[in-house]
Amino acid sequence: MFLRQFEYLIALEKERHFGRAADYCHVSQPSLSSALQQLERELDVPIILRHQRYQGFTPEGERVVGWAKRLLADKKSMLEDLAIMRRDLRGKIRIGAMPMSSPVLPLVNQLFSEKYPSVQVDIQFVGSDKLINELHNFELDVGITYMEDQALNKMNAVTLYEEQLSLMVPESMLSARKKTITWKEVAQLPLCLLSPYMKERQVMDEAFSLVDCDPSPKLECNSIFQLAFHVMQGSLATIVPSGFSRANDAFPGTREIHLTDPVISKPVGLVWEPVNPPLPMAQAFADLLIASCDEISDSLQKPINQPASRKAVA
Repeated sequence: MFLRQFEYLIALEKERHFGRAADYCHVSQPSLSSALQQLERELDVPIILRHQRYQGFTPEGERVVGWAKRLLADKKSMLEDLAIMRRDLRGKIRIGAMPMSSPVLPLVNQLFSEKYPSVQVDIQFVGSDKLINELHNFELDVGITYMEDQALNKMNAVTLYEEQLSLMVPESMLSARKKTITWKEVAQLPLCLLSPYMKERQVMDEAFSLVDCDPSPKLECNSIFQLAFHVMQGSLATIVPSGFSRANDAFPGTREIHLTDPVISKPVGLVWEPVNPPLPMAQAFADLLIASCDEISDSLQKPINQPASRKAVA
């Protein structure tokens, strides 16, 4: 039994096609099929449903796929653990993040890359359900999300900062003297908002419901950046995490106004799978961010367009 056979199996689950799985693994299709048949013989269970083409996995096969993911994750963790012992952590850290965490991600990446320059950072924006599922399946190393989801109760978690919300508007839409705005006032504006199925949008809808408002946005989209580009066009407003547009004046012609009545504050944190021994890449990332919580939180409190200060992290 070889780890390569389990890599072929995971590729087949991902691609759902023998030929594409073989291409993904850079082997011929007969080589991949032969290796998987050998795995079935060694385990003495049918793994793959076959007719003339791939049709899925048997119940035993589904269980083997789960173990295969854990075995490959353990291999990755072993190599990372040895690298940490050599003080030479290498590889890739896979971060699942909610779109609204965008303001802190450049700082998070900078902190981690300065300490572990040989590690590649891969950030993927995913919904909360997919984030949790991919952490369980070891397809992500860590996640950044709202901390109020009950599904996180069985995971390692640490709060990084409190998210507050602002209205992002074209500079010409409201008086420059207006520094705050209520949710009831926002409901009367032409809006573009995140898609209704997204957790972040549900937070906004809850805030509107607290003031008995149910706005009808002119446009909905699952990309917060696309919404910001629409605001730049001058006719729509959107809701963003406070500080979203700070970095490098990323969205010229726009400004943020703090949302009040009510002020919405949601804890955002880091989550990762509780396994023993700990996953080294995830633990290294968690240790660094725990030590940097104050710096991350402070970066969100700076006035718009004022760069955040940097502190040294050991």
